[in-house]
Parts: sequence; C-alpha cells; structure tokens
Amino acid sequence: MSKDSADAAKPRGAAGFDAVCGAGTPAREGTKRVGVVLDFGTPADAAGGETPPAGRTACAQVAPDASAAEALAAVAKPLRYDSNALLCAIEGYPRTGCGEKVNGEEPGKQKADGDDSGPSMGLIAGVGVVAVLGAAAVWQARRRRRG
Repeated sequence: MSKDSADAAKPRGAAGFDAVCGAGTPAREGTKRVGVVLDFGTPADAAGGETPPAGRTACAQVAPDASAAEALAAVAKPLRYDSNALLCAIEGYPRTGCGEKVNGEEPGKQKADGDDSGPSMGLIAGVGVVAVLGAAAVWQARRRRRG
C-alpha cells in the first residue's frame, strides 16, 4: 500500500484497452479480453528492503463469465492469498506479509490527529473489492472442479 495514496485509484502511466489488447491479442470466439495493468508501486513503498517489479500490462483472454480475479490470475502468476482470501502478492511480490500499511513511521507509533497521510477511502474500498473478487474466483474454481 502506497504511502501517498491520494492518486491510488489509477496506476501510473497510461495504457488504454487498445494498447494492451489490440493487435497483439486478437479476439477469439467464446472468450473475452481483459486489459490488465500491473503497478507494483515505488521502492519507497516496498517493505523489508524488497524492490518492486517493473510495472507492465498484459491482455488476459478468459471465459466470458470470468471475474477480474480470474483475468489477473491468467496473466500474473503466482498469486498469494491469506486465509481470508485477501490478495497478498502478485507474481510473488511482496515475498511476505499481507496489506501492511506503509506510512513511514515506526511500527506501533500513533498517528497525530488530523494527519490524513493514510490510505484514502477509495483505496480501502478497492482493496475490499479485490478481496471479494478473489474469494469469488476461489469459490467459482472449486465449484467448477466439483461439477
């Protein structure tokens, strides 16, 4: 999670659908294409001395009823989830942890009242949506295996 999350609603750089899924991934019958933009943050955001991978784009070609989580899984393996189906790592980054706050302060140190340097509500809602999509993808995959 970025220390400066004011602009966290969109990844850095511009990548429209045509740039991601244009000529390089032609449409196929019975599938849909989903443009995926991976932005792993900056070195200042990285915990434990890790270096974030370079951002990239990919075009996932998935079933018409596939979720966003399934599209992500199609182009960015391995994904790591915690026991509550919260997405913790994409392509193995970060190696450990799950959703720790990045605020530049020592762990356990209290924030001063009125300090709004923490994550925005949009970011928190976005993480919640990703968690729900991840849980839905896991549930759907298990359901398909049984069927």
